[in-house]
Amino acid sequence: MNPVDPSTLPNLPILIGSSRLAPYLASCGDDPAAAIRLYSWNIEASTAILGASAALEVGIRNAMHRELTTYSTRESWWDSLPLRSNEDDQIREAIKFLERRRGAGRWSSGHVVAELKASFWESLLVNRYHRSLWEPALKNAFPNFTGRRGDLHERMERLRLLRNRAAHHEPVHARDLMVDHRYMCELGLYVDADLATWISSNSRLPDVVAARDDTIDGRRPTRF
Repeated sequence: MNPVDPSTLPNLPILIGSSRLAPYLASCGDDPAAAIRLYSWNIEASTAILGASAALEVGIRNAMHRELTTYSTRESWWDSLPLRSNEDDQIREAIKFLERRRGAGRWSSGHVVAELKASFWESLLVNRYHRSLWEPALKNAFPNFTGRRGDLHERMERLRLLRNRAAHHEPVHARDLMVDHRYMCELGLYVDADLATWISSNSRLPDVVAARDDTIDGRRPTRF
C-alpha cells in the first residue's frame, strides 16, 4: 500500500491531540497540512535514531563489560568491584528480574548486561569511578578516545537523552540531528572503527534529515 498524505486524513489532528501537535504547528507557521507532515517526519526521524542508537549502545556496553571482566578476572565483575549503592541496586534488580523470568541459575552475565539501562553504563564514567574503574579498565573500552573522561560521559548522556526522546515520541525536529549523528559515529569510533562503519553505513538518519523539506511540503511521501 502506498503511503497516504497524512494531511488528507481529517481525524489525525484529533487523534494526535492539540497539545502534542502545537509545537509542530508553531514550526510550520500554523500551517496544519505542513504540521501533520512534520509530525510524521518526526516519527520517521525517531525510528532512525533508535536504529543507530541500538547498534551503538550494544557496542558500548559489551566493550565495557569485556574490560571489567578482564580487570576483575570474572564475568560477574559486579561481585568484586566497588560499586555505589545506586549501581549495585540496579545490578541486583536485574538479577532478581532474571530469577523470576528465567529461573534460578538459568541466566548468564550476558543476560544481566542486556537488562541494564544505558544510564547504568553512563554512570560508571562519573568522577567517583575514575581511579577504581576508568583508569584500570574502562578507558580500554574506548581505545580510540584521547580526550577527558568527563567529555565522554557528557557525549553518552546527550545521546541517551536523545534516544529517550525518540522512544517516548517527543519532538526531535528542532534539533540539529546531523550533529547528533556525527556524535554517534564518533562515539562508535572510540570503541572500534568497525562499529563506527556499521553505524555510518547503515543509519537512515542522514537521508531522513535530507528529505525533511520535501516531506513537509508534500513532495515526498511520509514514512515511518
